[in-house]
Amino acid sequence: MYINGIPFIVNTSQSIHFCTAEFIIDEKSATIAMATKQIEQIYHGHGFKVQNIHVDEQFEHIKKHFSDVGTTINVTGRNEHGRNRENDKNN
Repeated sequence: MYINGIPFIVNTSQSIHFCTAEFIIDEKSATIAMATKQIEQIYHGHGFKVQNIHVDEQFEHIKKHFSDVGTTINVTGRNEHGRNRENDKNN
C-alpha cells in the first residue's frame, strides 16, 4: 500500500482485527520479509503465535524467507479473498 507515494506493508489479523502498518524503504523481497517479520514480532510480544500469513500473488517471493521459522505463507489467487482487506483501513 502507498500513502502519499510512500510504501507500507499493511496487516490485519483475522481473529482480533489488529491492524499494523510498517514503513518499507524499498520493495525488495528481503525488505518486505523483514517488515513482515517485525509485524510478526509484535504479535509474539503480546502472546500470539502467527502460524499463517495470507498474501496476494505479488508477495509470493517472500515465501523463501519464512521456510525456517514455522510460519506458512499462503498465497491467495486474484479472486480468493474472503473480503477486501483494502477496505479495512477505512473502517
